[in-house]
Amino acid sequence: MEEKLKTIQKQYLKKIEQAESLKELDEIFLALFGKNGEITGAPKEFPKLEKENLQKIGPLFNSTKQNLEEAIEKRREEVREEKYKNLVDEKTDLSAVEIKKRQGHLHPTTQFIQETVELFKKIGFQQFDAPQIDSDFYNFEALNIPQEHPARDLWDTIYIDQKQESSKQKLLLRTHTSNSQIRIMEKYKPPFRMMSLGRCFRYENIDARHEHTFEQFELIYVDKGLSMANLLYLSEYFLKAIVGKNIKARLRPKYYPFVEPGVGIDAMCMFCNGEAHLQDGKECKVCSGTGWLEIGGAGMIHPQVLKNGNVDPNIYSGIAWGPGVGRMMMLKHGISDIRLFLSGDLRFLEKF
Repeated sequence: MEEKLKTIQKQYLKKIEQAESLKELDEIFLALFGKNGEITGAPKEFPKLEKENLQKIGPLFNSTKQNLEEAIEKRREEVREEKYKNLVDEKTDLSAVEIKKRQGHLHPTTQFIQETVELFKKIGFQQFDAPQIDSDFYNFEALNIPQEHPARDLWDTIYIDQKQESSKQKLLLRTHTSNSQIRIMEKYKPPFRMMSLGRCFRYENIDARHEHTFEQFELIYVDKGLSMANLLYLSEYFLKAIVGKNIKARLRPKYYPFVEPGVGIDAMCMFCNGEAHLQDGKECKVCSGTGWLEIGGAGMIHPQVLKNGNVDPNIYSGIAWGPGVGRMMMLKHGISDIRLFLSGDLRFLEKF
């Protein structure tokens, strides 16, 4: 038994000294002190020994056990120190690693509005901001659309307060940027060239070309001797600059209470190329099978509206011209669903 303990100590001290990892030391520890290890299994033989031999073997066993435990712990510390030293000396070259940074950009609607503003600044138009929450007076009544007028059915209006009897106190979310017309006439004396743009709201049924919240752009141009020829020029100037020189447009007679005559500005649908049907024979949902996409309304400002803005219609005439920003962007970028602009979908927005 004595020789066995000496052999075990000599053999395992060598293994401990040669161990290069904590994992190896754990395996040695289990081989010695595990459930059936070399050291933990030795006391099972003690009952077979004579009393004189047991008195020698007991101290030798305790000494061997202690020596091996201390050797393992010492080697653990040495291995840890060697690993830490390697970490300190190790150099990592990050110069070749390119970290991609995500960078935001302006929303496509904002980009389009800025482009449009710069386009009309070149021909003398100034920007004017009207409130998004406005009174019934500026949104309807002053624009030749009095209470109970059937034309109000053309706008699905969202009212904030309908209890007030006065049209100047009754508040609503503006349905169009035309609420700027009277405000401009009240603030500036003709001649003037103004543009108003911003968010409008309507209680609409949502589909591929209608949204409850949308951006609108409007020109208010008042001067002596203006005619529909000026309106046609502004329409062509805008469409060709934004969409392309090959764009086809038409002016279609349409009724708006605040203009006389009034027209709808249509652009040829780029999704069906004016054919009203797609290649698979299905009706184009974007233009509703007409081959044309209505982008806005326009006309000569009604004489009564000029009077409401303290402008003499016998001296001056005016043009009101307003396309929907979303529909123009659909034409420009070939987008078939207007709802994408307010969807917040990064996969769509990152394309711009």
